[in-house]
Formats: sequence, structure tokens, C-alpha cells
Amino acid sequence: MSSIGFSLVFACATPFVALVTLAALNMDRRDVFIVTGAVWLANQAVGYGILGYPQNFNSYAWGAAIGIAVLLALGAALAVGGQLERRGSSLVATGATFAAAFVVYELALYVAAFWLSSSSSAFSWPIIGYILQVNALGLAGLLVVRLIAAYTGLPTRPYLHAASRC
Repeated sequence: MSSIGFSLVFACATPFVALVTLAALNMDRRDVFIVTGAVWLANQAVGYGILGYPQNFNSYAWGAAIGIAVLLALGAALAVGGQLERRGSSLVATGATFAAAFVVYELALYVAAFWLSSSSSAFSWPIIGYILQVNALGLAGLLVVRLIAAYTGLPTRPYLHAASRC
């Protein structure tokens, strides 16, 4: 549901990094890939079905590039989060996992831009800063929702330790 809401509000600035950060820190590997795929698919469905993304090769290729970038960001989140969770600080693990996933996500999209058409300003500092801001606010919002859910007694999964992931 959050993916659909984020996609409607932010369109191409959906906070994928925030979502993969929390998924990597709170889910087992199988579920993390299912959720990540579902989030990307929901984003594409909203984009093409509701927001009227152009239906041409370049648009489809960018959708695929975003999907690949999200999976690469997830890989970074799993690697960094798994290493840092063993050391005990969930705040440090969350921040570092988010930072690693964001850098990998942006780099993957930057590389894709060499083959796909995009605006020359798509990777300007103001745009990257905006995407970072959207993801940071998305992460903060999702953490608040998680805390409220835990406080009100709704079932939440505690942060998993890397050793317990299969």
C-alpha cells in the first residue's frame, strides 16, 4: 500500500531506497525480494495506469532500469545491513544501510542514463538532493508508522539479525 501511495504522490521519485532499507532490515531474504518486486510493479502500474506515463520504448526501458537499480540497491542494503546489525546498533545499521542503498541506486541510474535518453539535469545536485530528501522523509515516515504500530500493540517484526536470514 505504501508503494502505491508514494507512487501517486511522488511519481518518479518514489522512495524505493527507504522501502528496500526497511525491508532488508526487517524481512528474510525470500520475502525481501518478493516485496521489492511488488513495490516496483505497483509503481509501474500506477505510473502507466493512472499517471499516464508515455508508452514508448524509452519509458519502458527506464522502468526496467529503475527495477534493476532497485534490486542493486537492495543488494547493497542486504550486504551493509547484515554486516552492521551484527554489531548491535539498529540506528547505525539503518543509516548506513540507507546510505549504501541510495548511493548504489543513484549510480545504477546514472549508468543507465548513458544508454537511455534523459534530461541533462536529471542528475544535477538539486535533483539528487530532492530524491535523497524524498527517500529520507519516506524512511522517517515508515519508521514512525512502525513505531506507532509497535506502541499500539500491532504485530511488528523485530529487526532480524543477519545470522537468522536464510
